[in-house]
Amino acid sequence: MSVRLRSAHPNPAMNFLFLKYIHILCVAASFALFFIRGIWVMQSYPPAQERWVKVLPHVVDGLLILSAVGMLYMVPATSDYKGWMPIKLALIGVYAFLVLFVSRMAKTRLQRFAAWLAALLVFLFVTSIAVLHHPMGVVSLFL
Repeated sequence: MSVRLRSAHPNPAMNFLFLKYIHILCVAASFALFFIRGIWVMQSYPPAQERWVKVLPHVVDGLLILSAVGMLYMVPATSDYKGWMPIKLALIGVYAFLVLFVSRMAKTRLQRFAAWLAALLVFLFVTSIAVLHHPMGVVSLFL
């Protein structure tokens, strides 16, 4: 069964693929920036406080969200994303809270490290849900 995409462009599949690749690029950049900044913050490395280090992740995450919304708009509601997408979105909320906790609410170095590590694991699990299109993500491979 083929999926019909909504788009004003003569080749909507190209629009969707463009947004998908932008989304994947932003996912990788977002993970890398959070990983590096987390290490820098825990090591009290001065570049962690520079303006570009604080602004760039927001720009990347903004593009990530825009590309996701664009793809959701293009894919009809009859697609198979209904099973895994709500789980993915809920876990993105958990990830956002953990990032907030790491950057603003953690009082000790141990709290910061534990929240950072948990956020990385949640991020990777969300990625496995998206790649496998299954609400259990990588866990589904072992069941």
